[in-house]
Amino acid sequence: MKKSLLALSIALTSLPALSANYSIDTRIDAMGGAGTAAADYLSAGFHNPALVAMDPDSAFGVLFPVIGIQVRDPDELVDAMEDFGDVYDTFTSDPTNTSNRDNAANALSNLNNKLAYLSGGIGGAIAVPTSTISGNFFVKGYTEAIVMPEVSQADIDAISGTTGPGNVPSSLTSKGRVLAFGVVDVGLALAGNLELAGQRIAVGVTPKSQQYYTYHYEVDINNFEGDDWDSDANRTEESAFNVDLGAAWQTGPFRVGFAAKNLISQEIKTVNYTRDYTYHIEPLYTVGGAFVTDLFVAAIDVDLNEQKRFSASSGPAIVDNTQLVRLGAEFNAFGWAQLRAGYINDLEDTLDGTVTLGLGLSPFNTVHFDLAAQLIDSNSYGGSAQLAFTF
Repeated sequence: MKKSLLALSIALTSLPALSANYSIDTRIDAMGGAGTAAADYLSAGFHNPALVAMDPDSAFGVLFPVIGIQVRDPDELVDAMEDFGDVYDTFTSDPTNTSNRDNAANALSNLNNKLAYLSGGIGGAIAVPTSTISGNFFVKGYTEAIVMPEVSQADIDAISGTTGPGNVPSSLTSKGRVLAFGVVDVGLALAGNLELAGQRIAVGVTPKSQQYYTYHYEVDINNFEGDDWDSDANRTEESAFNVDLGAAWQTGPFRVGFAAKNLISQEIKTVNYTRDYTYHIEPLYTVGGAFVTDLFVAAIDVDLNEQKRFSASSGPAIVDNTQLVRLGAEFNAFGWAQLRAGYINDLEDTLDGTVTLGLGLSPFNTVHFDLAAQLIDSNSYGGSAQLAFTF
């Protein structure tokens, strides 16, 4: 992996806005993201506010920090886009050289119809379970980016000599483009328990303040630089209020959860260069089930609707919508150590299937350190880590 991809990835976790599932939680990340019924009270604000009240006898807890990053670049696109500039410069220095011409035409052609996705986030929470109303104050930030070249066949023809051997295009119309969206959530998840027909049902609500950011980096493709995308000139930002709702029901070890996130739809436009784009924040409805015991947890989450992201006012459609099914399991060694695994499948086929693994250490059930990894392919991977304290 070259430094251009590394710089782009690290920048995602160093922005003021660090959002896809909008959830950050290393324990649940290791379980395939299946947290709607299986998350604990410390991370309930990230997944389902009702879960804050599922264990009213739990202790006061602090979760900080949790940080994660994911790269999906199976074709090494970011490096190839940056390398094209050098190949093109070699061609323009001697355009009559057949090898130079072929190398430049092939390098540009190989960028066509390729995409790369990157995301990163950071967060923390403080939770206070009680026998009446339980609360979880959290802050989370998440940024996701899509790297997408726009290749013109006219440029390929001009370089290859189809329009006349030895000609150098006065300029390329092909573009290198990065679109990114970030959100910072500051929320308070409140939940309580109701008795209904002899069953305990937890219900919760999360009012939250959101700060949205978009980044739109567009440049002639021969001038693409992976670390230039997040300049202030490429950014727009807006603030808004939003709300999440959740419910959870448990009988014995079986638990069912439902979460409705971002119930107030929002749209934020990017900077307008040769094209402008709109990012959509729309309600996401997820149902989850879990089998929960002291030694073993198994969980499944299913998104009930497609999650939309960027749309274009003109030009090629953007392939970034998802609808996820998540599976996960956790094996608990008497409260001292945990092994976790999971799998993520995208019903929209935007993202490849992902295997997740994780390890947790929780000495004296007071200090909790968790690691998670996502395994996709040799150029697509992710990881996260978090530290928590319960008293």
